[in-house]
Amino acid sequence: MDQLADIVQQYLKPGMVLVDLQHNRQTDLIKVTIDGEEPLNIGDTEALARSLRLSNELVHQFPHGFQLEVSTSGIYSPLIEPYQFRKNRGRILIVEYVDNKIQKHVFGKLIDANDQEISLDVDGIRSIISYDKIKKAKVEISFG
Repeated sequence: MDQLADIVQQYLKPGMVLVDLQHNRQTDLIKVTIDGEEPLNIGDTEALARSLRLSNELVHQFPHGFQLEVSTSGIYSPLIEPYQFRKNRGRILIVEYVDNKIQKHVFGKLIDANDQEISLDVDGIRSIISYDKIKKAKVEISFG
């Protein structure tokens, strides 16, 4: 799997991050999930898929062919890395975290995010949470 990840990494554009890579050995289905600090679009996933399909490395590794799916993390995926928080500034987050061994949940607007912590506006009060305390964080999806 490391060799496959290395191949995919070669074809990522600057700013793209390989989030997940799955390979079903029975069907030779390769699923690639990417993300980036800047929003990615369908053109980005299509370009990566095209580059990978034409790559000599994959053709050599899978001489009998392979199936390929390239997608982005999507809005329902949990936020894990600092860049994911940064690109969601201004959005409402649901954050589960541990503070002094007590499990807590907050619902607030993401004000800022750096490499160590996030800052939320929770009912008008600024709440700072370090990444090492966060157990789960997701963007609250609202329609309308």
